Amino acid sequence: MQKHFNLFTLMLSFLFTLSAFTAERDTSLTILYSGEEHGQLGVHGCGVEQVGGLAHRQTLLTNLRAQYNPVLNLHIGNLIDVADPNAEWIYQIGLAALAEMNTDVMCLGPNELALSRETLLALHANHPEIGVVCANLTEPIGTLYQICSVASLRVAVVNLVSQSHEQELPSIGFMPPQTALRQLKSELHSKSDVVVIVFHALQEEAQALAEAMPWIDVLIVASNQEIKMTRKTEFITVEKTTLVTNATQGAAVGVLEFGNPVKVQQIAVSERLVPNGELSKVLTFYQQLSETADFETNRANEHSNSVHITYFHKQGCQKCTRAVKILKILKAKYPQVVVEKRAAKEEQALLEAMGNLYEISQAKRLTTPALFIGDSALIGELDERRLEMVVQKYIARGVASRISQAEAYLATTESEIVNRFHGFGVFAVAGAGLLDGINPCAFATIVFFISYMNLVGRGRRDILIAGGTFGFAVFVTYLLLGLGTLSFMKYLNQFSGIATCVYLLAALATFSLAFLSLYDALKAKQGKTKDIKLQLPKALKLRIHKVIWEQTRTSGVILGSFVIGVAISALELVCTGQVYLPTITFVAGVEGMRRHAFAHLLLYNLMFIVPLLAVFGSVYWGTTSLQLGGVLQRHLVSVKIGIGILLLGLGIWLILSLV
Repeated sequence: MQKHFNLFTLMLSFLFTLSAFTAERDTSLTILYSGEEHGQLGVHGCGVEQVGGLAHRQTLLTNLRAQYNPVLNLHIGNLIDVADPNAEWIYQIGLAALAEMNTDVMCLGPNELALSRETLLALHANHPEIGVVCANLTEPIGTLYQICSVASLRVAVVNLVSQSHEQELPSIGFMPPQTALRQLKSELHSKSDVVVIVFHALQEEAQALAEAMPWIDVLIVASNQEIKMTRKTEFITVEKTTLVTNATQGAAVGVLEFGNPVKVQQIAVSERLVPNGELSKVLTFYQQLSETADFETNRANEHSNSVHITYFHKQGCQKCTRAVKILKILKAKYPQVVVEKRAAKEEQALLEAMGNLYEISQAKRLTTPALFIGDSALIGELDERRLEMVVQKYIARGVASRISQAEAYLATTESEIVNRFHGFGVFAVAGAGLLDGINPCAFATIVFFISYMNLVGRGRRDILIAGGTFGFAVFVTYLLLGLGTLSFMKYLNQFSGIATCVYLLAALATFSLAFLSLYDALKAKQGKTKDIKLQLPKALKLRIHKVIWEQTRTSGVILGSFVIGVAISALELVCTGQVYLPTITFVAGVEGMRRHAFAHLLLYNLMFIVPLLAVFGSVYWGTTSLQLGGVLQRHLVSVKIGIGILLLGLGIWLILSLV
């Protein structure tokens, strides 16, 4: 053991030297692949946390390049939604964004091929730095394949589109994919070291292609299917071909390390990533297109039997985007349909009033998409058949909007939301805080903290100060986060590699302490208390004790504990308050209710740290048992076994959380 320990430096090292675990990689090629946005260039999704967005993806790509450099950056295709009347504009904006993202190759998908050949050639002519490929068209667009130099490797990128798309693309002539590849085989072998195929097809067809062409190295399937986000992504090997599936909707970036062994993972593009500033500027016009009126109606041309639909929309909500598409199709089929689009966030009080008028259950209030037609209300995922049935009910006589009736409830909407806030109850808020406070990484850190301090001879007073400060730091961090003043800390959560290493190192430290505690129990049972490991020889203990007192004052312990608590909270943000915080935030804006909302938030976060403090108390009493004397000396074996079992369980929990 070194002569001089500095607690603050050691604990910082516990967090910030973790990147060393990912420094060395047995891989010769890393491929980053993403795409299939279907027109969603911004963040989207109806959940608490939205996903996607090219500006957010650029931040992730920048981090991945720094981690895996050099890389091959592929766009899988299907950047646009051809049903969108602004598809050409969006494609032009998207290509500019892909150029800014240093995309090496663009693989044309069925959605791009739905545009005219002339349009595609003209748009891609503006971005010659992006290679565009599709190998099995009878009339080629772009090149058949692209050779990219990645470090010392020559990588051939080939794009294929299944013939199953012929019916939806009658103007495009397709060659059978296997025929196209056979014609290119000798060229690809002579010009490249690695062959990467992107195939727009179903999994079964892709697997058949890999079996027929065993010389393919990597086969990326663009099947327009959502896949589950996990720390490790499953892939299959067919002959020598590594076959992976792309995540649709631009929700993730695939990372394929083509080495020995092959490693594949899908890293989510989360809204918690800080969007790239330059790319956000490029996407400004896209945002303007997205926010323009979707349902323009000339009042002079309204039908006498117009069917008025009041529609509440949330920008970036995937269900809302789908609802807009359904409503556009409905308007084309029934010209007398009039859609009045409202912003759910800005007109929250009106949405609550409509919920009152239509007697919507409390559980569904303020949710989107929300459609109100006559006496019917459709909340949540829109069923197009049910919507059309409702419209047909009014098609002969028409139906007016009921917004004017809902406005009569505006005077009480504030009290309705406040009452719902009160309905949460103290016990409900406290219970939610307790459940959300179960954080294994924070548990392992405080176990390590206390055990280390006890090992080097710090007194019980300093250990109490360190543990209390750590818990206070977690409390303050999450409280401020709930108040919306620490959103910048979400930036740290994008470094999934660091977070993973935090878990691994914490698990290693926890298992080590568990082993030592069980070893101590055995020695204590044999009566050899002088041989236990979680203490130091008296002379050395006194010497270290003196050094620490000289070089690490109590203020250093407090500072180190606080910094570690904040850092752990930043790296292990959990989804706290998904049910309560939106309403608490609203009530906080109501005059006279701010104190009540803050009180609930305070209670929530106090209960949030209770599990952490409970673990601190348990480990504190266990690891310092030799100092207690008397009663605790007589129960030393039991205490050591209990702590060992606790630490083993905690270590297993940490490992399982990585799966």
